[in-house]
Amino acid sequence: MDMTTAQLPEAPIPDTHVGILETALLATVSTISHKDGLISTNPVGFDWDGEHVRLSTLKSRVKYRNLLANPQVTFCAVDPEMPTRYIEIRGYAEISEDPERTLSRKMLRRMSGKELDLDEPGAERVIIKIIPTQVSTPTLYGGRLDQRAAEIVESQKPPSP
Repeated sequence: MDMTTAQLPEAPIPDTHVGILETALLATVSTISHKDGLISTNPVGFDWDGEHVRLSTLKSRVKYRNLLANPQVTFCAVDPEMPTRYIEIRGYAEISEDPERTLSRKMLRRMSGKELDLDEPGAERVIIKIIPTQVSTPTLYGGRLDQRAAEIVESQKPPSP
């Protein structure tokens, strides 16, 4: 972590948007490429521990190398029930070892309902905890499309038995 991120106060996650972090299965995360300085964005599974968004990644992934070189990170999750609502968290990454793959297993259990470990033997995992320094929670188009978005979400649900 560099001095600029160390001096920034932690931004709160608004209660109005915690539900997105509790229900969305995927989000996007952006890092700064260690090779060319361009933004790199990828879909990710994530965990919300009640205070911080946490990601699990392999040490062999570019995302990990990017964050080692520059800990700045942006995370964005869309509300699964209302696609015009989202939460964007900008901040920096705190990286810790996860030799037992505890977080990865927890996330896979949440997504699949099963106890899984999809890593190759010998794979090394880390936990990326996002320390928020700026949080944005706008509603697209001032909410004027919320009814249409709700209709689309409802139309895609399977019929009730």
